[in-house]
Amino acid sequence: MTASGSNFESEFFTWFRIFLKDKELQFSQCGFKNRGGLGARHEIDLGAGYWKEPNYSASKPPRWLYHVIPEPGTLRAENPAGGASNLGAINTAQEDKAGVVFRVTPLIQQGAGDFTQNDDFEVHALFVFHGATPQGSSSEPFNFDPATGQMRFKRQPLDYIGCGLLGLEPRSTQITITENGSTRTISYGEVIDALSADIKSAPAGNAAAPMPVFDFTQQTEMDRLKKMVVDAWQAAGPAQPKTGTQVDSDDEDEITPPTQLEIPQNTDLLGIDPTVYRQINAALKSGKQHIMLYGPPGTGKTTLARWIAASLTGGKWTLVTGSSDWSSQDIIGGYQPVGDGGVAFIPGVLLRRFDRPLIIDELNRCDIDKVIGPLFTVLSGQQTTLPYRLNIEDKDSPQYVILPESKASTNEHEFAPGTHWRLVATINSIDNAALYQMSYALSRRFGWVYVDAPRDTAGFIEAYLRKADPTWRGPPVGAPCPLAKFWTAINKVRVLGPAPIIDAIKAVQALEDSADFFATSSPTMREALLDAVDMVLLPMLDGIVVQDADILADAAIDAFGLVSDEQQRIRRRMMAVAL
Repeated sequence: MTASGSNFESEFFTWFRIFLKDKELQFSQCGFKNRGGLGARHEIDLGAGYWKEPNYSASKPPRWLYHVIPEPGTLRAENPAGGASNLGAINTAQEDKAGVVFRVTPLIQQGAGDFTQNDDFEVHALFVFHGATPQGSSSEPFNFDPATGQMRFKRQPLDYIGCGLLGLEPRSTQITITENGSTRTISYGEVIDALSADIKSAPAGNAAAPMPVFDFTQQTEMDRLKKMVVDAWQAAGPAQPKTGTQVDSDDEDEITPPTQLEIPQNTDLLGIDPTVYRQINAALKSGKQHIMLYGPPGTGKTTLARWIAASLTGGKWTLVTGSSDWSSQDIIGGYQPVGDGGVAFIPGVLLRRFDRPLIIDELNRCDIDKVIGPLFTVLSGQQTTLPYRLNIEDKDSPQYVILPESKASTNEHEFAPGTHWRLVATINSIDNAALYQMSYALSRRFGWVYVDAPRDTAGFIEAYLRKADPTWRGPPVGAPCPLAKFWTAINKVRVLGPAPIIDAIKAVQALEDSADFFATSSPTMREALLDAVDMVLLPMLDGIVVQDADILADAAIDAFGLVSDEQQRIRRRMMAVAL
């Protein structure tokens, strides 16, 4: 179970949104906006076990209703629609949806014409498509036949590459029902198994089979679903290109904020100390809207920034990487030629996407005050006036202003942030001059969180290898870890995060088939480790002083057990990057 005592669904959804965003795709949750409600006119008739107004509700239902019928010693599920039916509808107008989850409401039969609904036994059904669904409307239904596992969209067959029923409660969770006048206890596990047995799935190229179940109260089950998604996507090959006419995808209704302001731990991002998440959440809850992640290179700051944005707004965020060439025009905007000799104000990346988080990666690369300094007044809670007019040729034309808060309707010269806008930035603390160039007044507008390298280097390497290969039995008790020992020595000279170490591990594994990171290094392993140092770690040490180069050469000799020519090689390499 998660630290909140619920399940891992929110963490999976965040991961899935990031997975799809990297492919310029989105994921939708059908029926989640009403939280516990069904919406206007949608009512369930517990006598019939179906919608009270089928002609209205069944066309675009807020829930997927399914019967669960108690039988002696077991439960049986039954489709109340009697065939293919609509599961729900989502916005497919942007032709960017590659995944959708529906809320399944089991209606448990207690007797003839007597069903009971218990929202604690809700199940979610996930479908993953290989690329975007065809372009549809802002509320396009998905039609599914649980007897065959066939999906239809806009009256045409629609292939999916993966699916599953997501269990939200421990399988042992029980409720008591009244069955024909007698009480009976049934479990959540029995209900979801009955649904799985009756609902068939048929991912592309596969025969119909019971829909798989993923127990989201267990992290291993979430990881299993992640692997299923990744493997299915890779097996399907390149995704089909979009075919419809593209429309603006800035629809605010696609942003699904979390039920509470809480950034969960990213179990895929190893080496992040729990204090980091604690401080991020403390900053958010104490009123800090904007977050600054700083620390050594390779500690996962960029991944963490994306995780924060995805946790707060789903797949809606903008990411840019800092540049020394930037000016406020790149972020805020400025006058630019517009053709026919004309000049007009063109919004920068922030104002073009003022409804979502802006992630500025490696902010230390730019002149921070110059680039985001014009936002200082806005970050202080007051509007700021820009030195640009709505009509440059009219001296009486109003100047553009940036408002500090959301506004229902804005004038043509006004920019107002959406309710989900915030800045999330990263800074590499190795560049101390850049780190402290931000003015004190501006820095106060951010919640600063330090993201350090792992203290237990051997523990990190072990955790990474276990994650990469769940079948690995782990190291023998007391086994040495030469790479971890060398990493510890490096961190005394220049702190490096896990990213370059992971790259080094992968390089060693590519060079040495039987790579063993928890053993005294064999000759071939020593050669692979030295190659990995050359390929990955030396570039990260460029500019160290000669004394530190000597220290690290000695550390490598000791950690890897280097001999004669190998010792000379590492000394030459270290001196090559020294000042």
